[in-house]
Amino acid sequence: LSGRALPLRIYRRRDLAPAPPALVYFHGGGWVLGDIETHDGVCQTLADEARAVVVSVDYRLAPEHPWPAAPDDATAAYRWVHAHAAELDVDPARIAVGGDSAGGNLAAIVCLDAKADDFPPPRAQALIYPGLDMRRLLPSHRTFADGFLLTEREIDWFIARYLPAGERDYDHPRASPLRAEDVSGLPPALVVTAGFDPLRDEGEAYAA
Repeated sequence: LSGRALPLRIYRRRDLAPAPPALVYFHGGGWVLGDIETHDGVCQTLADEARAVVVSVDYRLAPEHPWPAAPDDATAAYRWVHAHAAELDVDPARIAVGGDSAGGNLAAIVCLDAKADDFPPPRAQALIYPGLDMRRLLPSHRTFADGFLLTEREIDWFIARYLPAGERDYDHPRASPLRAEDVSGLPPALVVTAGFDPLRDEGEAYAA
């Protein structure tokens, strides 16, 4: 993509009919950790249970590649899959995007990018406990700040590496999709939240 390689891993059941749906999947890890290996089992399960081709994206990570490298890679990967649908033997009208945590953030951004740049949008978006607001002002960030696996201190660490430029980037919709001025016309969304999670209220607010 643009003169550089972007690794992808494709999962396909052997018994799929021709031109099945596809899911372009972005792993979690705070935009700093994770890769296609850490989420191999997740993608295998999704491909098996959804009976869809899953394309896992090994996007660039911070701090070596801070924002907006990850959203740039995510959108480029989706556009590549759509452009090569015939080669991949998937239905171009049924390509969804999805991801967990930071990956959910990227999936939402792909949908916003498609709307802004007027290219064919994903058929749907699956956001699994997504991080959607870099300012983190909603109550769940205080209620579950410590002691519930993901802590606010850890989120601070991730964001400091992903957005080293500081607050001037926090409101940009390609960093904080919850702060997009208009989400009308976006693809249908499945938003999954966890009950004891600092990110919970962001997902609920975005769905609303």
